[in-house]
Amino acid sequence: MKTLPLILACLSLASPACDYKVGNLIESNKYSNVSICSDGKVLRENIIIKVTTGTDEIEVEPIANIGYTPTLFVANFLGNGLEQVLYSIESGGSGGYSFYEIYSFKDSEAKLVFNSADFKPTIEASYLSDNIIQIDYQGKALYMDASSSGCKEDCTLYVTDVNTIFPYYNIALDRYYLQILQRVYGGYEANSFGYISSLVEINEDGYKILSVGTQSNFNS
Repeated sequence: MKTLPLILACLSLASPACDYKVGNLIESNKYSNVSICSDGKVLRENIIIKVTTGTDEIEVEPIANIGYTPTLFVANFLGNGLEQVLYSIESGGSGGYSFYEIYSFKDSEAKLVFNSADFKPTIEASYLSDNIIQIDYQGKALYMDASSSGCKEDCTLYVTDVNTIFPYYNIALDRYYLQILQRVYGGYEANSFGYISSLVEINEDGYKILSVGTQSNFNS
């Protein structure tokens, strides 16, 4: 009598896990169903994003296709009256990295308009006196308070690739931007001073950095 429930339990573990959202992605005032499906219970792989409008379906296999907690965020990033899909997935591990991709949809095709792996501004960090770090961000000088860390002048400074991205909503323009964070640390990754924060506008042909600043760790 217990055989059937056991079989059903095994099938449920093997079946793809899916999450669903709705968005105005392909045509104004015509909503599409957006789903993300993957194999695995904790570590997720074989991830597929599907956009369905009526009988038409577009499938996307993300570039970052294995990791933890794959999610979708549907919003207007391009300012063209439609919505796009922001996909994210966590790497796992102590670094706390995630990977991000934005897709737009047109003429039954998906287009990758942003990949966080391609966001690589030229950044260098160095110590000044009095617990101050100077950051050269593509020729612009930024400063960060280093007093929250025990690592001083004898530590080598590093700036990570993209660590975290937050959608940033401009209510006046009714449009989303990306707030991109890159961690600054000394010696080893857990010894973090704070983040470099870039505000980025996404366009069909790439991205534009609108502003940049620093966020120091607070030490009370």
